Amino acid sequence: MAGVTGPIPPRQTSVPGLLADEFFLTGLDDVTGEQRLEPRALGVGLGAAVLGELVLGGRLVIDDGRLRAFDEPCADELQNRVRQWVRKDRSVVLARDWIRVLAAREIADLVRHRLHAANKVVRSTRRRLLRKPLEIYAPPSLSTAAASGVRIAGNLNVPRDLNPADLLLAGLLRATGRDRYVLSHCDPSVHDELTRQLRRNLGPDSSQLLAHTTDVLVTETLTPF
Repeated sequence: MAGVTGPIPPRQTSVPGLLADEFFLTGLDDVTGEQRLEPRALGVGLGAAVLGELVLGGRLVIDDGRLRAFDEPCADELQNRVRQWVRKDRSVVLARDWIRVLAAREIADLVRHRLHAANKVVRSTRRRLLRKPLEIYAPPSLSTAAASGVRIAGNLNVPRDLNPADLLLAGLLRATGRDRYVLSHCDPSVHDELTRQLRRNLGPDSSQLLAHTTDVLVTETLTPF
């Protein structure tokens, strides 16, 4: 069930951005550049975000919780690698299990590498007293890291419908708790607006992906990785 041949159905019409890149950047502290999501939440969120890129790009569908990847290659190297993993590994079929697999395969390092290769972030090392040095991947201007969150908050505050990629990103930020920071300067009503848009506008595949992400995060809170 993991692989599908034949033409790709016209499930999505929007052209997605690199959802995982934006999720990673939105998690950065806008003063220090440090990643504020704890490692397990970051790995789960990034795993779901890369799967979301494939869903939004029409390379992957979620059918009753099961992933089905199409044989059409992706232009992006990371997307293509994950698509091939899903197609070839028939031992894992459920979306929630693939999110766990990607987190275990250090998807965070792969996303950092993609960001660094595209010159979206600069790698630096920060020395810490009596602790091992901290490696930081942050954009030259930290305002860049905040751009997605500012865009989402602004549209929700109007309110204006988010595009499919931003809506899924906002859902992943909520699932990992990062929305509390992104929307901290907005009227409290934006949380209700986000809930409304997630229920009304999120596509069926993205809805399933977000539900499975939340399920994994809740489970991992109780069960160690």
